[in-house]
Amino acid sequence: MMSDNKKPDYEYTAEEKYQTEDGTEDPWKQIYCPYPYLPSDELKEAVNLAIALERPLLLEGEPGCGKTRLAGAVAYEFTKKNAEYLSTQEKFWAYYIWNIKSTIRARDGLYRYDAVARLRDAQLMGTDPDKLQDFLGGEETEELKQRLKDKKNYREFGALGKALQKHDYRPILLIDEIDKADSDFANDLLLELEELRFEIPETGESFPTPENKPIIFITSNREKPLPEPFLRRCIYFYVEFPDDKLLRNIIDKRFGTLTGRNKQKIKDKAIEIFYNIRDLLEKHPGSKPPGTSEFIDFFNAILQRKNPLDDLDNLFNRTSLLGILIKTKPDQFLVSNYLKEENQYK
Repeated sequence: MMSDNKKPDYEYTAEEKYQTEDGTEDPWKQIYCPYPYLPSDELKEAVNLAIALERPLLLEGEPGCGKTRLAGAVAYEFTKKNAEYLSTQEKFWAYYIWNIKSTIRARDGLYRYDAVARLRDAQLMGTDPDKLQDFLGGEETEELKQRLKDKKNYREFGALGKALQKHDYRPILLIDEIDKADSDFANDLLLELEELRFEIPETGESFPTPENKPIIFITSNREKPLPEPFLRRCIYFYVEFPDDKLLRNIIDKRFGTLTGRNKQKIKDKAIEIFYNIRDLLEKHPGSKPPGTSEFIDFFNAILQRKNPLDDLDNLFNRTSLLGILIKTKPDQFLVSNYLKEENQYK
């Protein structure tokens, strides 16, 4: 538990000792950070500035560049370095995820109030008491009575609402893909992101700014522009796609150092093909270049093949493998023709 004098270490370092091992078998690590996360020095600095200034960190970049994984990586590092601040019931640092959808409202992230359920319960209580007891039984009837006495029983906190509750340390909140929501969504969050407080009119509750303010990460794929008042409240960082050197480092951390001449050739060939495909699709508007996560799946599949080098040389004729990287038929057709032509000139 937290001491009176000492505070948690909120500096994000991404040091190797704070990196997760392969977490595919652990459901908790799957949520937080199933594999090592390797940010640039500039990204680490942006994270620490956002933490120090108590501002949300807005991360933009193309799909697959690692935006979403960052918040979990920070939460995992804080778990490792600040274990003494966790209660006996907590296994990991408090980490809340709000996945944005096109139909979502800003209030949904704070709370949901089920007025229909309360009306249903009230109507049930208004029926004949004897019949109600026969239908529900004594125990369930009593639970219904107790539930109706307090409106709080019909509200449920969302991810943002949970992050704004009292904590012994600063929890982490991820608002993922905010650009999926309608144009008014970001503006509807201005008060909550600025003052970190909210009210629930249905229950009369008021939640003031917590002492330990949440560390907020917001991601966007740039599908829609975000309003200026919202941007002014954030620290902005564009996450560049990993270059060749970083991608090789990611592969080594994920799969271990590949020894042997053939395995090195497999890695070199796979990376070369990956970047060639990305370069090709980036020149065609409307195409969707593969991201890092697709490449990791692709490389994992290649390593399990009987003749991986042959598969890489003839990828234009390996539709199932190509489908790991390329997600639309027109793009597959374009890439297949390109790889076939390249293969003919060898």
